[in-house]
Amino acid sequence: MLMQNRKFITHLVAFTFSIFLIFEAKASDFNKKIYEIKKEVNRDNLSKAIKDLGKVEIKSEVEQDKVDLLFGDIYLKINQPSKAEDFYQKTFMSADNEVEALSYIGLAEVNLRYGKLEKAIDHANDSLKISPNNIRPKIILATAKDRIGEDQESIEILNSLYSTQKNNAEVILSIADYHLSKDDYEKSLEILEKFIKVNPSNIKVIDQLGNLYLIIGNKEKALEYKFKVFKHHEFNKNRYQAKKIKLWIISVDPKFFDKKPKVKTVKPDKSKDYEKDEADNYDKNKIVPHYEEFAFAVNAHGSGFIVGDGKYVITNHHVIKDSTKVAVRNGTGTVSNANVVSVSEKYDLAILELEKPYPKKFAITSKNFESPVAGDDVISIGYPGIGITFEQPTITQGIISKVFNDEEGIFLTTAAINSGNSGGPIFNLEGKLVGVSFAALDKAVFFEKTGILPTDMGYAIKSSMIKKVFKHKKGIQTKKTKYSKAAIYEKMLPSVVLVVVSIPESKWISKKPKK
Repeated sequence: MLMQNRKFITHLVAFTFSIFLIFEAKASDFNKKIYEIKKEVNRDNLSKAIKDLGKVEIKSEVEQDKVDLLFGDIYLKINQPSKAEDFYQKTFMSADNEVEALSYIGLAEVNLRYGKLEKAIDHANDSLKISPNNIRPKIILATAKDRIGEDQESIEILNSLYSTQKNNAEVILSIADYHLSKDDYEKSLEILEKFIKVNPSNIKVIDQLGNLYLIIGNKEKALEYKFKVFKHHEFNKNRYQAKKIKLWIISVDPKFFDKKPKVKTVKPDKSKDYEKDEADNYDKNKIVPHYEEFAFAVNAHGSGFIVGDGKYVITNHHVIKDSTKVAVRNGTGTVSNANVVSVSEKYDLAILELEKPYPKKFAITSKNFESPVAGDDVISIGYPGIGITFEQPTITQGIISKVFNDEEGIFLTTAAINSGNSGGPIFNLEGKLVGVSFAALDKAVFFEKTGILPTDMGYAIKSSMIKKVFKHKKGIQTKKTKYSKAAIYEKMLPSVVLVVVSIPESKWISKKPKK
């Protein structure tokens, strides 16, 4: 009897172990399939990723949560944040802490896309409560705080990350973007170039360097970096990115591919290693949405806002001066080519007519125009530097310090107006448009006209000057209500546009990076 019991126990243990091995094998098979799908997502092969994800056999709630997370990531990448949010919502009560932390990150990124910055901050903090050492929610937190105008808190977060994560590309790109947003090209270049010396095969950083070098007028260096990016994506069969980069190169140099480019490209084994690292670190990396692309390479940019029932955009004259091509993209990612239809050099204003109008509801109407009042709190919304990475606008805030008479048509504000802010709207806290930012001030002329020596304050054109280039009926004033800056940002996100231009090389003025 004792022998029989021992045999029974032995068989039971063996059976139990075999069942355990089966479950382990199935779990391993599931993880391998998910890993391969993540590689497809990284290659921007999103149709295949969705198809393969639908075929994955799911054996547990946690596995279902992981599949839902990946669906959320894919929809976020194709710029469908509402669908992404639906999938992330399914997972944020997961039994798996790592999945729950990632679901909060996804929800934070969705809210960034919507312009709901306070919610993005809350979700990033929720993720950090579960996983306090995770880098990704800290970057989201810094991004949201910078966009809402809390740039001091933003740079403190980024500097803390940078002090310990100098080899993390996501950290490097984020802190470089921050310095770009303050017009500090030299600092941004220094950070990116220092990183690339240690990590010469990092495609994300190489790509950003190509963008930045074109903006500062170094065409040769820009093409060198972009060709490396093109060859990498071509080798890894990322058709979406390879096509996009090739079009960028041709728009800068139409004959580039007619000759054999003398550029040292990333070696195939290094390209493979990079793609493997990206897949291994998939959950730690930022998801970049597929916003609509511009049809040309951008070598200058500014800001603007939609008017005229969605058919027109207001910007500065100096933003589009000498341009051969102009396009805009609003804060939700929709692009339209544009034509210059009217300008006022005196008031540095221009009207762009859109080839593809935006919905009427996105237009800022004349009933929301209001005269600036000295002492009022204001916020400027625009693309200061981060327009290079073509994401979403940022707030700077201050007060109206002085209003000049209608002949000058300008006012001073303590809100910082950097070069990329040029042409962007300035609102009071009632959400009324009081002015248009500009950064091309001729200080000598200004001193001659006003007797005041300009400082580093922001300069803006009164909204009343818009009628000098754009005829409109005076609208009925709406009821006055004060909003928070976050509420104004969310409301105006679809209405504020990035204005991009292509300027002939003969007209380039090389921007000297700030010390």
